[in-house]
Amino acid sequence: MSEFIELAVCGAHMSGLPLNYQLRELGATFVKSTFTAKGYRLFNVPEKTPSRPGMLRDASSEYFMELEVWSIPLDNFGAFMIQIASPLCIGSVILEDESSVYGFLCESDYLRDAQEISSYGGWRAYLT
Repeated sequence: MSEFIELAVCGAHMSGLPLNYQLRELGATFVKSTFTAKGYRLFNVPEKTPSRPGMLRDASSEYFMELEVWSIPLDNFGAFMIQIASPLCIGSVILEDESSVYGFLCESDYLRDAQEISSYGGWRAYLT
């Protein structure tokens, strides 16, 4: 069994963004920048500080989302998880190479009235 878990981040936890320190403080290391496979949607999650996106798997979507993969020590993963508040959650994310890692997703009910930003292709592009 590996001593690390790979985690895809698509918003405020990305390099240079406001919550990246949470990964670094727990010994996570950057693995790569990549994209999801086709079939994801991205929303601006309302009423969160700092601002962050919610990603949703939707097989009918034509969009790919930019993200980063980080490697976090398995012993620290629980400490990371308790920092994640609803509507965000961790689930399986399919990458552009068809591999799968754990990553940030969002509870769909919370996104009903949220602004969809999928056409930007990722959170960083939306912010600029």
